[in-house]
Amino acid sequence: VVQYAIVAENAVVEGGAQVGARPGEVPDQSKWGITVIGEGIRVGRDAIVPPKAMVERDIEDGKEAAAQ
Repeated sequence: VVQYAIVAENAVVEGGAQVGARPGEVPDQSKWGITVIGEGIRVGRDAIVPPKAMVERDIEDGKEAAAQ
């Protein structure tokens, strides 16, 4: 699921991954923002990338990216 995100060219989001979130799904609005996945990045199967994250390194299967 990719929501409210910019995904650069040649990036791959594997099945089951969650990238970003809708504003209404984030209780603390100061933690909401557009998620950005850099060029050529792989977001692994079942990985989670929170709102406002800027991903510049691959995210392994089942891992969570650090929030900004």
